[in-house]
Amino acid sequence: MSYKSKLSLFLVAMLIFSFVLPIKAFAAGPATNLTIHKITGDTARPATIGELDGSSVPSGTPISNISFTYWKVTADQLTAMRANPGQYTTAAQVEGYVGAPATGTTGNTAADGTVTVNGLAEGYYWFIENNSTAVKSSAAVPFGLDLPMTNVDGSGYITNLHVYPKNILEDVPSIDKDVVTDGNKTATFNIGESFNWIIQPTTPKGIDEYTKFTITDTLNSALTYDSAKGVSVTVNGTTLTSGTDYNVTASGQDITVDFTTAGLKKIAAAGVGAKLNVNVATTINNNAVMGAIIQNNATLTYDNGHGLTGTATVQPIDLPEVHTGGKNFIKTDGGATNLQGAEFKILNSQGQYLIQDASTLQVTWGTKDQGTTFTSGADGTFFVKGLAYGNYQIEEVKAPSGYTLPTNPITDFTVDQNSFYTDTNVAAGTAPTATPQTIINKKTVLPDTGGAGTILFTLIGLSLMVIAIIMLRKKNEA
Repeated sequence: MSYKSKLSLFLVAMLIFSFVLPIKAFAAGPATNLTIHKITGDTARPATIGELDGSSVPSGTPISNISFTYWKVTADQLTAMRANPGQYTTAAQVEGYVGAPATGTTGNTAADGTVTVNGLAEGYYWFIENNSTAVKSSAAVPFGLDLPMTNVDGSGYITNLHVYPKNILEDVPSIDKDVVTDGNKTATFNIGESFNWIIQPTTPKGIDEYTKFTITDTLNSALTYDSAKGVSVTVNGTTLTSGTDYNVTASGQDITVDFTTAGLKKIAAAGVGAKLNVNVATTINNNAVMGAIIQNNATLTYDNGHGLTGTATVQPIDLPEVHTGGKNFIKTDGGATNLQGAEFKILNSQGQYLIQDASTLQVTWGTKDQGTTFTSGADGTFFVKGLAYGNYQIEEVKAPSGYTLPTNPITDFTVDQNSFYTDTNVAAGTAPTATPQTIINKKTVLPDTGGAGTILFTLIGLSLMVIAIIMLRKKNEA
């Protein structure tokens, strides 16, 4: 081809491009910046122009940490998908229909529930919401867009477009609490005896997406955390691992159990509604008022990972309680005289003797030689504190001076709500107010062994016998 021919072809091509390029530039619509607002709600409706251009916002609570995947599709595909949106809610369903991978995936919605996709070119788009186990139901999802979208007066386009897909999230957790065993709301213990509070949070769907799931047990002042036994956690009977699935912090009366991401995933894997038990070991201490109700609540603090935070506590009607008690005694002669100095030991129903620390009142049980001795005071009274409600025996081991130890030194007694204080609101440390149980001793009366007159007659008789013997000997010698 000659030089002139090549030049002619080049000029023709340039002429063609000079017409085509301006036409394409003119025909292409402006790019659209799309802001997706994720909010709570369960009803889909056509958006208003004000909502689309962001000048008005529908009601709803923002939902964070939700992402979307989108495809650029044909006009015919968009029409078909809008006609049956329920058939195109997953990536597999959409790709199976459009025959192409996703055009893009958004980031997660922020705390205000928004995420933005900038620079969407003219065309047709299909958006799906990426799966979240915390979502119970959705409205206006999936959704299709035909871009660009005209403005309110039809004179141009909405270049900053806003859409509002809605969700209803799964129910938030609640919390219950028992003592010793599931479903048990009341129990009684000796001071120093270890037992478990059983804290039971519900395990809603989506718990694996929670960013906070923390239980705080603020112990009553009459309770002491048993750090030796500490905290144990089970889900459907399987034991979770401290330091891996949860962390425990004890600070003063606050015992905190903070679940990790790994722990929440294990709970989620156990299934919706899995039974989660958090066991906190405690003892009753010597701050307890005998016969008083010792209640103990717990608080669950949570963040569902989608902007919903809150706390839950045990309902007042479901609060568990524990008790410890005591007993008052008085030693008398059966009349008006109260006896000092009688000594006693206490037995439980297994025949073991009470051993009690004088300072902490901690209770253990052992042999008679090991048993703690209780002594009646100047007014004849004495008492025991810190026993679980139930039946016991008291054994007198030493009678007061001048009195006889009973041939049956054992007396039955009962510890209950009113055996120490008649009013359980009486302040701790004051004297017992319940009527004491009386234990009687008889006075020792020595038998009469004779007076001085008898001794005199005895001496005279002995003297006469000696005189008679002497006289008899003299007579025989003569």
